[in-house]
Amino acid sequence: MKIAIIGSGNLAWHLAGVLPYPTTVVYRADRPTEGWPCALLPLSEMSRLDWDAVFLAVPDQAIAPVSRELAIRIPLGVPVFHTSGATPLDQITPSFLHRGVLWPIRSLRKGEAISHWRELPLVLQAEGKVAADVLTTISGQLSETISWLNDRQRAQLHLAAVFSNNFVTALYEVAHDLCSRHAVPFDLLLPIIRHTALSQDGTRPALRQTGAAARGDHATMNRHLELLDQPAYRDLYQMISTLILQYRLPEHDPHFRREPYDDFEDQGIL
Repeated sequence: MKIAIIGSGNLAWHLAGVLPYPTTVVYRADRPTEGWPCALLPLSEMSRLDWDAVFLAVPDQAIAPVSRELAIRIPLGVPVFHTSGATPLDQITPSFLHRGVLWPIRSLRKGEAISHWRELPLVLQAEGKVAADVLTTISGQLSETISWLNDRQRAQLHLAAVFSNNFVTALYEVAHDLCSRHAVPFDLLLPIIRHTALSQDGTRPALRQTGAAARGDHATMNRHLELLDQPAYRDLYQMISTLILQYRLPEHDPHFRREPYDDFEDQGIL
């Protein structure tokens, strides 16, 4: 199977290094710098070779225009897949007869190798049997965790990933800033950060929630707010604490869900 990956970003770099097939990275503008684990080819020369599958590892807004340009360069029977978590499959031009999606649920950075691709979840979608068969073959070589989801399901999962990954990283940055402002070593938080992440086992996270808000400890929360002299951080603390209070679960009833609070101050948190 001969595969082309269009794009030269983070995901293209990782796919090029892990696919167990002859793979070529196709660049649209400037030739990528050294260090790519495969052959390189300009988009203008794609028609010189035969392809069994093409992956569009390009920004979401580029999927439609790049696929339209691709349609004049390669046969329309070649299966074409995009790699976005949030973009509908139909953003690939319908000129192609076999379309699909392969989205790895992972933050990827060029140059940082992933040692456990077999454990990395892949989300697939296909239009028709040919695309589904190609995706099944390729994904089976990469991972043992495969899920077939439609556009809406994949978009919801991508949104959930933003909350559980990107937003959590932003909160780490807040913690780092608070430590830096007061000459406190951020490294002291690394064990609890790792412990919290590794303690997630698929059960409802609220069952493992700890801290002042989970206890309804308004006195401690007020002391925390007094320490925060950055308005944005105060607002963030109040919003997240309200959310924790909303989902606080009594130990005797794991299915209990508290109704949302209308006003943070009504709970005695100033």
